[in-house]
Amino acid sequence: MAREKIRFTITSADLQSAYICDCQKWIRHLAANGLKTDDLHRLISGRFPAGKLFVLDMLEFLRKSDPHLDRFLTGRKGIQQDDHLSIDYAAVRQLLNQEFPELVVRLTAGDQAKTVVKRRTGSVDLAPLSPLTRKR
Repeated sequence: MAREKIRFTITSADLQSAYICDCQKWIRHLAANGLKTDDLHRLISGRFPAGKLFVLDMLEFLRKSDPHLDRFLTGRKGIQQDDHLSIDYAAVRQLLNQEFPELVVRLTAGDQAKTVVKRRTGSVDLAPLSPLTRKR
């Protein structure tokens, strides 16, 4: 039996069924081909991708090589609206750092850019807001 590398978990809302599969092949495919970089950036940051398309594409990609996943999804009639989806973010970061360090540098370079906040010169009259700050 293959050892799981990156755990992707589907848990039903009523906690009656759950399935864990290895999505390493999908993450490696995205990184090697430079696809869905926004979603990869979210995964590196420890957040789940916002769009459902990421999950649907991943499941279709993995179903071809994982008959157990295919059977699980067929039995449940796919992903339900209230299912809880999770992924092992640390394993995603570890895989990308080891095999695709240049992609990680490119994805995280945007985060490290300094944000410049320009302040107005002079002072601002806050008198119109004073009635709003009084306790009632």
